[in-house]
Amino acid sequence: MIKNWKKQFGCFLFLFITVNYCYSQYSLSLQYLRGEMLPHSEYTQPLKAMVDGVQIDALWKLRMDQSSKLTSSSNAAYCPKIGGSLIFINNGLSVSGYQLGVGVTMGAEMSTKKEWLLSWSLTHGLSYVSEKYDTFTKPINYAIGSYINFLAQLKIEAQYNVLPNFSVALGANLTHVSNANFAKPNVGLNSIHANIGVIYFPNEVYNTERSSFYLHKRRYYTSPLSVGMRYAIRAHTLEYPNSLSTVITDIQYRIQKSANHIWDVGLEFFSDDNYKFDKYGNSNDITNSEQWELGLKFGHQYVFGRLGLRTDLGMYLLKPIFSEKPAFYNCFGIDYRLSQNWVARTRLKAHLNIADYMEFGFSYLL
Repeated sequence: MIKNWKKQFGCFLFLFITVNYCYSQYSLSLQYLRGEMLPHSEYTQPLKAMVDGVQIDALWKLRMDQSSKLTSSSNAAYCPKIGGSLIFINNGLSVSGYQLGVGVTMGAEMSTKKEWLLSWSLTHGLSYVSEKYDTFTKPINYAIGSYINFLAQLKIEAQYNVLPNFSVALGANLTHVSNANFAKPNVGLNSIHANIGVIYFPNEVYNTERSSFYLHKRRYYTSPLSVGMRYAIRAHTLEYPNSLSTVITDIQYRIQKSANHIWDVGLEFFSDDNYKFDKYGNSNDITNSEQWELGLKFGHQYVFGRLGLRTDLGMYLLKPIFSEKPAFYNCFGIDYRLSQNWVARTRLKAHLNIADYMEFGFSYLL
């Protein structure tokens, strides 16, 4: 089994380096990860262990004339970045296996004329987890109920330029893997780890065609108003693991003050079939109107060309009186501008940072 995953990972590593080396015009980084699995629930305490792994990032930054000075009197520049990441983590125990993830990475860097550079990034994508929960063979692995999961990672690091095209980096990462309730259980795996590695900058000075693709347009939308619809499914409970659906519609108003930052406020309407059944699958005998929810949402989008990193905070104005959900919810996701009027959207909805479900849908810009 160990030989198989080593061969698979070696193949992924070779293809990822080859493809991105040929086309990358900003940076390629190779990082070694070392840290600890942090159980955030009593159900996952037996999975606590030391973890290690490797991570490869390929990132492009905006053209320098699109970067912004922090102050008019400062030499420090703030520059957004976008790219992709490949992440391999050994979870430290045979019962929890390993995870191999790939995702879209968005972030920014703050640099000066000196050798030091500070950066942050968020990665959102998919992860394959080699070992999942099984009632009979792996009851101890209560964290993950599916092989395919969603990946989220926050990274903060400092870089030191040793040569014009070569840097060393040291930072910290928080990596989360869960399936957004597509399958039960869904407690999730959280690991915190340090990263140390090297960064190479091929052809950054001489090639600008690729970076020009990420130029921002201030008129990102034709109108400040938009309407949208999204769809989500989730396994109801471990005792009743049937997949039930939720339909979300929204209307929102956009406020854009700069090329990279969009704020919006709006109303979201949820129709959640999960209210129709109790924990064991018995009917709650409610009507369709009794499963409705209405929320007031405030959001922010960090824009990278056609891509936008979205974070939302919402508050329920109306929800069923028998609902046990908290009054507030939070969301994290990605928007992709398909055209001047259509935006594809994926969003993870959570309550008090406990994942509820993954939404997929579209918004139309009026």
